[in-house]
Formats: sequence, C-alpha cells, structure tokens
Amino acid sequence: MPTIGLIGLGNAGRPMAERILSKGYALTVFDIDGSAVETVVKLGGRGAASARQAVGDVTIALLPSSVEVRQAVFGAGGAFAAMGPGKTFIDLSGTDPDCAREIQERFKEKQAAFLGGTIHAGGAPAVVIPKGQCSIVIGGEKADIDPVVGILNDVAQTIICLPEPWMPKAFKIAIILYATTNNIISAEICSWLTAQGADPKLFLKLLQTTGSEASAARMEEFMKRDNNHGGALSNSYKDFRQALQVAAKLEIPMPLASMANQIQEMARASGLTRLNSPAAMGKLYELLTGTDLGGASLAAVKKVPPAKEPQIVFLDVAR
Repeated sequence: MPTIGLIGLGNAGRPMAERILSKGYALTVFDIDGSAVETVVKLGGRGAASARQAVGDVTIALLPSSVEVRQAVFGAGGAFAAMGPGKTFIDLSGTDPDCAREIQERFKEKQAAFLGGTIHAGGAPAVVIPKGQCSIVIGGEKADIDPVVGILNDVAQTIICLPEPWMPKAFKIAIILYATTNNIISAEICSWLTAQGADPKLFLKLLQTTGSEASAARMEEFMKRDNNHGGALSNSYKDFRQALQVAAKLEIPMPLASMANQIQEMARASGLTRLNSPAAMGKLYELLTGTDLGGASLAAVKKVPPAKEPQIVFLDVAR
C-alpha cells in the first residue's frame, strides 16, 4: 500500500486526513498549525516538521491559495526537494491555473508526476469528506492518473478526470463566477419585486410552474441562503480576483465579472465576509435598497448525499 503525505489540515484537510486513515493508509501530515498536526497524530497519523518531510509515494496538498502552495512546494523545507521518479503530487488547493502550470513544469525536472485538482463537497466538509461522500476533479495525463485512481476512489466517490492539471482550477473558478453572478441578480430581482409589494416566493412558484427549471433552480438556491453551507464570501472574492488577474494577462475584457467583484467588495466592506455568497448578497441588498428580504427566503435542510458506488469519469472533447 503506498504511503501518503498530506500538506494542509484546514477545513478540508483535516477531514481528508480522517478519511485517508480510515482506509488504512500510512499517512504523514504537515501544517503550520502544530495543534492541527497533533490532532491527526492522535488519530493514527504521523506528524512532520516540514512539507518536505511529509512527502510520501503520493502527496496531497489542501491549502487556501497559490501563496501557501508555492511556499509549501518551493520554499524552505518545501516538498519539491523530496520529489522524484515514481512520486506523485496532487494539488487540491485553492490555486489558480498559472500556479498549476508552473508546478507542472518544475516537476518535470524531478521526473515526478503532478496532478492539479479540486474537491467538491456537497455539504459541510467536516461531515461529508470523512465519509468519502464528495467528488474530486483531477487534471493530468492519463498515465499519471491511472496509478493513483485507487487512492482517489478511496477518498471520494466520484473522480472526474480532465486532460490538463490547470483545467480543474480554471473550471472551479468558472463555477464560482457563474454562481456568484446569479446570486447578485437574484438579490436584485427579489429587492425589486419586494419594493413593489410582490412576493418573491410567488415569483419562484411562477418559474416552477411555467417550466423555467434553470431559472427556478438558481432563484431557489438564493432563497435557501440562510444556512451554514457553501463557501464564504472571502473565498468567492479570492476566486474572482484570480479570474480577473488571468484575464488581465490574456488582455481580454470581463466587464460583468469586474462589476460583480466590485459588488463583493461592497459586501466585504459591510462585514459580510464570513457569510456564504447567497447570504452575503441578500444582506448587502437589504442594506442598499432598504428592503426586507426575509420574505425571499426558504428553509434549507442540507442532507448528506446518499452513498453510491465509486466511479471514474474521463472528460475530453475528443472522446
């Protein structure tokens, strides 16, 4: 059984450590928070004093952003020095596409495999990840993915494979752009209807009755905003900044994303960074318009998705 290293024991990293240990793997972990390391050691893992010491046959990084990933890989005591032929590094962190491209190129020097990816938990990470009820989108050459498919399917029930390491990063950011922009327009629509005395819930029923399923789903998601699920606005803001930085390098305009980013800036300035994106936009538009959007909310009970057989899906337009 291959040894596994895990760098990063935050909201997703710690439950990922639980899942890996439950499957019987020898796990070495590193985090700058020593207490987080000790927690995993008590569960049966081995603690490391640096990212380099945490490197195993397969090493997984689950860190907040490209800044932390570059430090953990290339900084003092970084994982790069311990990589070599036969070793695989899987970055599931909140990194941008350029960071994934950089690491991929540098790892070629070491003849080590690099896979970029993202983790998608349909509920609170602390609940669903230890049960393996999550999905991992992974990118890289099939020859590099095949040797670690067994490990990936031990920690997640669905593995979606893309042809390049940077693609999962770009697609995850695209999902955030799409979802956040929908949350903003949903908040505007509900404010506009409420100000006229129309019940937004009645509007939702209209969408559902007329068969406007896509629009109804987006509005319903916004209305179920008063829960603790979903990423905080601070994470959404980070993804928007990454997207706009890439756009600037490519010299392509993104006026709508730029405007949405400014609206998020207003929410941050209003102290809403710890709310999820739908809730933050709802609160912000209450402040902006003076309307009470309490009537534009629905009770939301987040259920753990049912267990299902592990599956591997390869996505490629050429297939």
